[in-house]
Amino acid sequence: MNKDEVKAKLKGFFESNLGVDGSILKDDTPLFGEEIGLDSVDSLEIISFVDDEFGVSMTGVAKENFLSIESISSFIVANA
Repeated sequence: MNKDEVKAKLKGFFESNLGVDGSILKDDTPLFGEEIGLDSVDSLEIISFVDDEFGVSMTGVAKENFLSIESISSFIVANA
């Protein structure tokens, strides 16, 4: 699976499962903080989705890997 496919699946997950507005969700949009506003509970859902969908464990991974769609997809591609 290439990085663009990973990003597309992640965006779909954020929109359908976490209620993120797709019109503001870009590859480099910060996921946590004011703009999107995800929290620690959402991060657990992200970890579960990545493990189930891509077979990549993000448990205990440094927070810089969770900053954006770009950083999560890079981590998945590098560890798949």
